[in-house]
Amino acid sequence: MKALFGILRTPAPDDLRNLKYPIAFVHIPKTAGTAFVEYLIENIGDQSKVAPPFMGDMAVTRDGRSSYQLYWGHYDYFLLKETGRRFTLVTFLRHPLARVISQWKSWSNPSNLTEAWLNVMEPDQIEALRFSQNATLEEFIMSPNPYIEGHIRDVQTRYLADAPDKPGMLDSAKRNLEGVFHFCGIVERFDDSIRLFRATFTNSLPYAVATTRENRSREIEVHLSAAAQARLRALNSNDFLLYDFGCRLFEKRCRKVLRN
Repeated sequence: MKALFGILRTPAPDDLRNLKYPIAFVHIPKTAGTAFVEYLIENIGDQSKVAPPFMGDMAVTRDGRSSYQLYWGHYDYFLLKETGRRFTLVTFLRHPLARVISQWKSWSNPSNLTEAWLNVMEPDQIEALRFSQNATLEEFIMSPNPYIEGHIRDVQTRYLADAPDKPGMLDSAKRNLEGVFHFCGIVERFDDSIRLFRATFTNSLPYAVATTRENRSREIEVHLSAAAQARLRALNSNDFLLYDFGCRLFEKRCRKVLRN
């Protein structure tokens, strides 16, 4: 009887073709965003219904008269909250070490240091990028450069919190992940995440994004000194706890939605 009662209480999946509120993808840097946003765009089908990527200007996102069905980019959650609009919020989490490695690999890739990018960056940002071009992972993690540290320290918690770098940041990020975000995937379980997404939203398409458009980086073997490991742990103390919480939440949602 309890099992039957639980099934009866389980809400019906939302129809991706007829959502009450547009999707807003909070793309935390280096968390499978390129692949997932391609998948979301394929699901929307009509490019005119996809907002341009968020680049810091919230004007388009604030416009409640817009016909956009998908907003995406490196939004902090609190920016979306401040619009006063309702969204169907989705995001991905990644193991903090893997996310930092991916950040370093991106910044150390010469093809990513373009003139177009440099032309819109501040001098301190350019200095950080040029340093990263030749830095080892160990040097990247140990760097005291504030811009680099800002892209290592508790990035995922800060993106999902009500108020980044304020007391209670971790608690609010957990609360939002569980109670506000409609879907949260786990990069390390990407295929299972797509299955959960498809079970959460009816009429969603099978995953068919070409590997050439996924921007997946190859795995590398990592050897860090005790000092670098300690600094990484210290800078990501909240992110490690949030990731553990997110993985447990993911398992709970999978059991609830995918049990059949």
